[in-house]
Amino acid sequence: MKLPKQIKIGGLTYKINFIEGLTDCGSTHFDTQTILINKGQTEERQVSALIHEIIECENELYDLNLSHQTIQTLEAGLFQILNDNFIK
Repeated sequence: MKLPKQIKIGGLTYKINFIEGLTDCGSTHFDTQTILINKGQTEERQVSALIHEIIECENELYDLNLSHQTIQTLEAGLFQILNDNFIK
């Protein structure tokens, strides 16, 4: 699966950069509208990290005040649904 190099979330375009040696699976820099994904992990983990960061963006953009645990739970559920039904 080819992951995108950018994605629109809430009308904003976020660049997606795949970085070697990133200490986390992924991270988002809201000020530069950049999502970083750890290139050194499996493709499944990259997809999972991207889903997580998309939820983080929605949380920030829409002031949802979701806890990190809630974001992780939503990501795991969405990843399972997408992986089992659409990805591959």
